[in-house]
This record gives sequence, structure tokens and C-alpha cells, in this order.
Amino acid sequence: MHIRGEWIKNSEFFDESTGQVLAAVVERCEQALAGGKLPVVVFDLDSTLFDVSHRSYEILKDWAEHPETIRFVETREKLSDLKPSEMRYSLEDVWEIKKIPTDVGPFGHHFKHAKQFWRKRFFNHDYLIHDTPTPGAVEFVNRLYAMGASIVYLTGRDIPLMAFGTFDQLKSHGLPIEQERTRLILKPKRHLDDLEFKCGAAETIKTFGKVIASFENEPKNLVAMAKVFDSDTMNVFIETVSSDHPAPPGKGIYRIGEFHF
Repeated sequence: MHIRGEWIKNSEFFDESTGQVLAAVVERCEQALAGGKLPVVVFDLDSTLFDVSHRSYEILKDWAEHPETIRFVETREKLSDLKPSEMRYSLEDVWEIKKIPTDVGPFGHHFKHAKQFWRKRFFNHDYLIHDTPTPGAVEFVNRLYAMGASIVYLTGRDIPLMAFGTFDQLKSHGLPIEQERTRLILKPKRHLDDLEFKCGAAETIKTFGKVIASFENEPKNLVAMAKVFDSDTMNVFIETVSSDHPAPPGKGIYRIGEFHF
């Protein structure tokens, strides 16, 4: 089992460029349609179709300006020049970049407070307006949909806190939703395990048509779903940010960083 960089080093990726990978998805959709089958393409949302760094940045910015943090002078000063580009998957990563202790003296209390503040707002719809599409994502998804493919958004976001905001987000950025051949699949409850939820959903998605490709930024989800989908499904790793959750090395995986040809 490996995390992040170790997982990438120990996994086997096809030696194809971003353009080649995306072109192959388009070609396989065309072949499925020509054979009378419905091509299905699956997309994760956070850190796959959407860059969430600005969401986290705005939450931390609001935290630093909140009345409750006025006394956190040292931490506020160290975060005063924080940039959206310095945001990573977790606050631990951000604190490491800014060289702020997370478990020493008052800094430990500050970090705990910031993490609680961030968690409450990140897993809610209020800050989704700050997400930006991954370069080329909107155009690529719409191209597939216009061809006749079915688009499935499979996300670890939950229905109670994020459903309405997610619908609005997809629509506002011009992604196909609430139309024939589109589905948004969210967790029915927030605290369901993402891996278990996505693997279960993958079993259902297989009944929709011919699953051409699945795009995912989390190694553990990607590897597990690859075992559910057919052997010829293209499992595409989006190399953006991901958690430290360990995953077994992947084999036969495609890799891209954005959706531009």
C-alpha cells in the first residue's frame, strides 16, 4: 500500500499524452455508438472536474478574519501572505508549507480551531461558488455529451449538505445536467465511506451502458473501481491533489493533469 508520490512511482501507467488519452476516450465512444451501445463516461468532481483550491483558500481567509481568531496572532501572521496556489488537499499540507506547527503549544490549538472551521464549510454548498473548472473539463464533457455519450458525475459529496449547490455549480459552468443521458450520484449520507460508496455505485453504473472511461483523482478509489468496471474500461488518474489514504499500486492506468487536447 502506498500514498501519493509513492503510489505514482509504484504504479504502471500507459505512456500516452493527455491528448492521446482524451482522443482514445472520444474514439471508443464513437465505436460504442456505431455498435448500437450507449457509451458511459464517469467523472469525479472535486480535484477532477473542479479545482477546489480557491474554496479552501476562501474558507481559510474567512477563518483568519473571524472574531474568534483575533487572539491567534502568531498563526494569522504566518498565513497573512497565503496564496490560492499554496492550497493542497489538507490543512496539514498548508501548515507544513507555511512552516506552522500543528501540535505545539498555542499553535496546536489554532490548528484544531482552523480545521474545525474549514471542515464545517468545505463539506457544505456555501463555498462551491469559488471552485473553478479544471482546464478543458467543460469543453471535453460537453463534447462527449454532444456525441451521444451518457455523462455520470460520481462524487463523494453528500445529498443533505451539497446536492443543491452541486446542481447549481454544474449548471453555472455549462456542464450537462438535468438532461437525458446525465446523472449526478451523491452519497445519501455524509459519513458513508467514499470507497464503499463509489464501488457500490460503479456496480450500478455498469447497468447504464458501456462504461468507456472513469476519471478520478483519488488512487484508492481509482484502483478499487477499476476492479468493478470491465477490463477494457479506461481508468484515468487525474494528477492534481489527493489524500494520504493508502492504495495498492495500480496497473494499466492512464494519467492526465487536465482536459485539454
